[in-house]
Amino acid sequence: MNLLVTAIRGFEEYSAHEAELLGCRAIETRQARVVLEGDYSCLYVLNNFARTINKVLLLLSRETVQNLEDIYSKALSLDYSFIKPDQSFAVRSERSGIHEFTSIDIARVVGQSIIDSYQRSTGKRLKVNLDEPDIEIEADLIGNELFISLNTTGSGLNFREYRVYNHPSSLKPTLASSLIIMSQWEGSSFIDPFTGGATIPIEAALYAKSSPVRPSGDFLYKKLSFYDDKDEEEALKKIGKKFDLKERIVGIEVSRRHFTGALKNVSAANLGESIDIILGDSIKIDLQRKFKFLISNPPYGIRSGRKEKVLKIYELFVKRIDKILEDDGCGVMITTEYKKLSELLGERGYKVLKVNTGLHGKLWVGAVLFKA
Repeated sequence: MNLLVTAIRGFEEYSAHEAELLGCRAIETRQARVVLEGDYSCLYVLNNFARTINKVLLLLSRETVQNLEDIYSKALSLDYSFIKPDQSFAVRSERSGIHEFTSIDIARVVGQSIIDSYQRSTGKRLKVNLDEPDIEIEADLIGNELFISLNTTGSGLNFREYRVYNHPSSLKPTLASSLIIMSQWEGSSFIDPFTGGATIPIEAALYAKSSPVRPSGDFLYKKLSFYDDKDEEEALKKIGKKFDLKERIVGIEVSRRHFTGALKNVSAANLGESIDIILGDSIKIDLQRKFKFLISNPPYGIRSGRKEKVLKIYELFVKRIDKILEDDGCGVMITTEYKKLSELLGERGYKVLKVNTGLHGKLWVGAVLFKA
């Protein structure tokens, strides 16, 4: 069967890579989506352990359509026997491209086709619940291509249960994990010099340990007719930790408020033995040691209107990277000012290996991978 997973736009390749590490086969990468081949075990494993993915969808249909009539016809032809008669459902829709109708129209038409199809095959009319449905169908139109999928995740995996403190400019955990995979880190010494709420150090430690993304285990797939708790348990048992942490991960934060918040997040993630958060200024602090990997989300200056000040911080920090990064070390930094950051790194003799551009919320950002 085919699965459709949603990912960070511009960073889909890392979601595809992670899915393959977890035993699925990536067959196509699209904008903010990856098509996978796998079985129910793959579905269980991705929901529980994939850190770069937002939702895991079971792909029911992928068809070319021209209008709402086509959409209704394609959706009507599908088998919805996985919905139990007493369960409610809702249709969510996203649309990309130029069309004479809206995503609301698509959701309405697909919803009606599901009701009609189910009534024809069972004689029973399904209930609609837009707020808390038992079953969520996603109908996404990309250009003229209609994807109809079954949401097996529920609310997005980008929400992390450990995040009890929210930094005002926090990085999405799924994007933080994409940066970690991009760096090819495998447990060596690791520092985040602009740690904020400690999202990057926490994601790194949890990635290494193969910790569950959603410890509560609250997933929509448990409401589906094919769900088997013994099969789920068997699939999850096969996932072991990726590698040992050779040293404690270090994060530096200059703001006392965010430093305190970072400590709360580390504690909530139960990672006090794996992560050290230091109160200090990464431009001035003398750590008296160096690190193999540096991964960070420095300030952008957009919300505060301090862009020039932030660029000066970048300039001063890049001049000090040799005091933090080992001679053969590797770094990844993500910012809206990725061109300027790449330029500064080049001037200091660092080799920029790759720049991944994509969307972080509504901001166009670039992740700069560099080596000493």
